[in-house]
Parts: sequence; C-alpha cells; structure tokens
Amino acid sequence: MTTTATLGSTLRSGFQRWQFWLLLLVLGLLSIALVQALRDEDMDRFGLENTSLDGYAAVAEVLSDNEVEIHQAPSAEIARELLSEHPEAPLVVLSTGDVPDDAFIERLRDRGDRSVLLLSEGPELLSAVHPEGPELYAGAHPDGGSGSALEAGAQCPVDAAVNAGTVQAPGALFSSDEPGCFTGFSDDAGDAQLLIETDAGVFFGAPAAFTNQNISDAGNAALALWLLGAEDDLIWYTPMGLDTLEDQQWASPMDFLPGWVIPLAWWLLLCVLVMMLVLGRRPGPVVGEPLPVQVPAAETAEGRGRMYQSANAVAASAQTLRSAHLIRLSRLLRLGAAPREASIIDAAARQVRRDPTQLAELLARRPRSNSDLVAYAQALAQLEDEVQRAALNHHPSGRHANPDPTHLNHQQGKNTSND
Repeated sequence: MTTTATLGSTLRSGFQRWQFWLLLLVLGLLSIALVQALRDEDMDRFGLENTSLDGYAAVAEVLSDNEVEIHQAPSAEIARELLSEHPEAPLVVLSTGDVPDDAFIERLRDRGDRSVLLLSEGPELLSAVHPEGPELYAGAHPDGGSGSALEAGAQCPVDAAVNAGTVQAPGALFSSDEPGCFTGFSDDAGDAQLLIETDAGVFFGAPAAFTNQNISDAGNAALALWLLGAEDDLIWYTPMGLDTLEDQQWASPMDFLPGWVIPLAWWLLLCVLVMMLVLGRRPGPVVGEPLPVQVPAAETAEGRGRMYQSANAVAASAQTLRSAHLIRLSRLLRLGAAPREASIIDAAARQVRRDPTQLAELLARRPRSNSDLVAYAQALAQLEDEVQRAALNHHPSGRHANPDPTHLNHQQGKNTSND
C-alpha cells in the first residue's frame, strides 16, 4: 500500500510539473493529424496533383489545357474498367517499385493497337511485363539530370522521341537488339537507351524527365506532350502492392496507412520513453531524518478529521464519534474494561435521570450531511458533560463529593486543637 501511494503521488507531482509541455505536445500532434487529414494536396512522387519538385502537376495542367482528360486508376480493377470504357485511349503505367498483377500484364501483351507507355526507373516493371526484362535492363543513368542532354538518334523508331530531339534526366538504361532512343553509356552494358519499344509497349526509363523540376530541360516538355497528348482521353495507372494479392490473401493494415504514420509512431514512442525516464528517475539518494518521538494527539485527531472531511465520509465520522463517546462514558461510569453498549446506556440514563430509550435513539442517529454531523457531535458532547457533572457531584458510595465549606473549616479546626 505504501509503494502504491508513493508511486501515485510521484506520478501526480510529475504530471503537475510537466502538464504544460504534455498539453503542448498533445495539441501539436492533434494539429498535425488534422492538417494531414484535411490536406487534399497530392504528395506522392510523380503524382499528377503534386506541386513539389518531384510531382507531375505541371504536365497534368498542360495536358488539361490541351483538352486531354486524364482518367486516374488507383487499382488494377479500375484500370481494367477504364480500358473497357475507353478502347482507344492511350495507357500510361507508372511504376515506382510495384508491378501490376498477372491478369493485367496478360492484357498488356494483348493490347492490340492501343498505345501503351511504361514508365519506370528500375527493372521491376520490365521484368514483370517483358519476358527478357532482366536481360534488357542495362543499369542506371544517374548523370542525366546534371550532364549533357541525350540525343534521340537517327536510329530512333519512336516519332515522339524524334520530334522531341533531346532529353535530360536521370533514369534507367535498356539494352535491346532493336534500335532505341536517347543512347547513353552504362558501365555494365556499354551503350544503352532510355527509351525502347517492346511487345508490351514503349518503355521509358526516365520518368523524372516529366517532373516539375525537369520538365523545362532539353526536350522533356515536347516528349511529354507527344507521348501523352495524342488523344483526348488518357488512362493513368499507378500499380500498388495490393494489386498483386490473390483473392484469398490478406492485406497488411500498414498498406492502407499514409507514409507519415510510421515516422510519427516512432516519434511518439520516443516521447513516451523520454517522459517515462524523466518521471521515473530518482531526484537523489534517500536522506535519513529523525522523526519526532511524540506526536500530539490533537494533530492526529485533526489530521484524521481533515481526511474524513476531504473524503466526505459522514457515516465513518459519526461511527468514530459514537465509539469514542461510549468509551469515555464507560470510564466515567466505571463500568469495567469491556461493557456492553446497553449497559452503558442504562447507567448513563440513571446517572443523568433520563429515559434510556432517548439515549439509545441519540446514539443510533445516522447523520447524512456535515451539518447533521456537527449537530450529532454537539449532542454527544452535551450528554458526556451531563454524565461527567453527575459523576463529580456524587461519590460511588452515594455521599456528596463536595461537602459544605463551613463543615470543612469546622473539621479542620477540630483536628488542629487535637494536635
């Protein structure tokens, strides 16, 4: 019990010291959560509504000005529905690491006359869509953003790339037996291209060329308009990890959470650990201090009374008063060590010449409020005073306890004369 009380008081005192900072922390977290919940801006990399440097907001706005309607497909199922609704619309598959499911890949291979543009900086999409994907991937082209622009080349078979002329952006290089566009150098495969044609569509390994940061470099803007603005409708599909799950598989709840949840959770955990360390540390070694040998009874009684008052324990206070008065009455009436309550009431009634039933009702009274408790205590104190006065006025043998003063003086004189 002592340990629990000490721990509780320590936690309360620690909370009182740190309540301002804790409140400030909670308000800050709620503000961040509210801002993130109400924020409609697209923050995904290569997002069509992302206005940051790595977004596609500029390209999307230019295409909208040219009356090109972009139909976004957040899942493979929605993408299949859009392909059925718009049979002649070009398809853009933008991969940031995830790939479409097998059914969607089979549909890409049977695309017919539909124009398909595959955007990816890595080999994942090429490996999933094209059978020779791992052999076609030549490596990264990291100097495209800061180095010189790559020429489309005379061998380039894609009219959009020829019309653009040049491109300048980092990305992935592909090595193919068929001629490609924008030839660069790879350490693994030598000369390779940023753009190649395959049975599944046109692969372009530099999606960063169409971002807000790089769209105005070299011929990036022209290439984007030629590749994306050929028709009035454009289907834009970004594969997600959930698309590759089978019907009987379960998705992780973490897949549905935004990206800022994990860093925020780690930050909250760190804050909790720091708070536990601060509240749990000992201020210093235990200091020994001699306690007082005697504690005045008045202080103990006052402390117990304040404790009862703070707890609003009217019934317990009344029971304590009743027991204390019965003990004192038994001592005044000299009824022995452990008399019964009925014996105390009868003796007190005979002493003060009152009805025992009236005294029993007084002692059995149950106060319900603090004012009733005060009146009850006063009634008990009055009864005790009456018993004490009656006990002082009579000796146990029945003789008067305070004889007449003249009698005392006469007796004292007789004793003196005898001496």
